[in-house]
Amino acid sequence: MTICETCYRRHWKAKIDRRTGLQVVHRNGNRVFLCIYCGRAQEEERAIIPNPPRVRANILYIDLEISKSLYYNYGAKVPSTYLRSEDRVHSYFMICWSASYIGIDKVWHECITPAQARNQDDSQIVGRLRGLMESAEIWAGHNVDAYDAKRANTRFKLNGLQPVIGKRTIDTLKIARSKYAFESNRLGEISKELGFRDKDNITNEDWLQIVKYGDKKTLEKVDKYCQGDVVNGKSVFNELVSASGKKEHYGAIKLYANYDKLKSKSS
Repeated sequence: MTICETCYRRHWKAKIDRRTGLQVVHRNGNRVFLCIYCGRAQEEERAIIPNPPRVRANILYIDLEISKSLYYNYGAKVPSTYLRSEDRVHSYFMICWSASYIGIDKVWHECITPAQARNQDDSQIVGRLRGLMESAEIWAGHNVDAYDAKRANTRFKLNGLQPVIGKRTIDTLKIARSKYAFESNRLGEISKELGFRDKDNITNEDWLQIVKYGDKKTLEKVDKYCQGDVVNGKSVFNELVSASGKKEHYGAIKLYANYDKLKSKSS
């Protein structure tokens, strides 16, 4: 809207038709607004040239599959909030990961071998994941803030790699919780409600087979499961991201050039 032709101010509200409750629309299709100061009615201007669209930043959708930690305990009942750290046999480790850029079909993925699973050794698969996460401007995922990003950085650190800090994120779980009211906020349930495929089925026994024995077939099953979560997750992301209020260029890096130097080179 332009300046009010009566009081020369710029603040407007929609003119509501009291019979229908809808904004008044002129016969030519223009919506009608009222100046909040003087009440003058004016139509929106249709001749405004929109800003050119900006290029979307590189958004990397990631998903990790993490093992269970193993503890000794005196029974099923835990007397305190946490298990005792001195009873820990081994901490969780990364079983596999998958990652794919929004707008690109290719899914990168890696999974540990049976021998590495038996030794709780994910050192051979974390480096490539770190490189992908370092290359992207934005990380996306379902619960990426509380789960994937923190666990990835923990495994980087424990394997002698620097964590990747300072990247922006778009978490579809947060969007689902804050903007919608799905029956369940689990990725598989949201995916089904939006008309996409359900998650593959992984049982508790599958996770135990990996921790106890490093079973090869189970590792292959979980690797496929992880890739499916990325494909599903990207579909859900594309449906929900508009409600996040974040623009396509959100997270793009600003690089400050020495313009005096560039100017001297061009002259």
